[in-house]
Amino acid sequence: MNRFKMILSFFSTIPVKNYDFIEAELGKGIRLVPLVGVLFGLILVSLNTGISLVLDKEAGAFLILLVYLFLTGGLHFDGVADTSDGIFSYRSKERILEIMKDSRIGAFGVISLIVLFLGDWLFLSKSTTFVMFLFPIIGRCIALFTCRISTYARNEGFGSQFIIEAKKSNSLFVLITYVLLICVSSVLLNEIAIIFAVCITFIFITFITKRINQKLDGITGDVIGFTIEVSQLCFLIFAVIGERLV
Repeated sequence: MNRFKMILSFFSTIPVKNYDFIEAELGKGIRLVPLVGVLFGLILVSLNTGISLVLDKEAGAFLILLVYLFLTGGLHFDGVADTSDGIFSYRSKERILEIMKDSRIGAFGVISLIVLFLGDWLFLSKSTTFVMFLFPIIGRCIALFTCRISTYARNEGFGSQFIIEAKKSNSLFVLITYVLLICVSSVLLNEIAIIFAVCITFIFITFITKRINQKLDGITGDVIGFTIEVSQLCFLIFAVIGERLV
């Protein structure tokens, strides 16, 4: 329980009391990150149930996105901006890492955030309740997956602990379990398009992560946040497309 409280306080703004922050244990918490997504999903769906009674889907999706931003504290959005500024600068590895560490935001960071917010808002407004519940879970499963298939680009940082732990067999078991539960639930709820969206999302993020690994000789904490947010948008897009096709 202490480990989950650590991860919850690290990856969200939800107040957490009565826990001990043990740095050496933080990396092991990567296996609990999808559970943070489950908590986010429950909060968002619960709020949406009330919001939908008084607002249309577009306005409701906007409020849900604001709540999600509050829950994350903008942590992953910062990763999106930093990674976009670095990767699209087309500089050397060393210079890219310097740009990503810079607290200032550049043009590509601003553009990426605008696209992300607009995309999330648009496709959340067209998503089913179950997709809304799943999208933060998918993002955090992708965080575990990204760490598993990557190395760490810097000499130090919390990200290195996550990557070491993500490569262990029990982390793979957790990842497979979540994916299977999502797929089985989709079949039971007759939302088969979700399986299509999950598959496309994992394929797309594998491609993106491998390219970043090649460019930086690994990933950073910013890249983990980047893949979380990009995978969520990818999942939302293809869940909506899949629903039209199935």
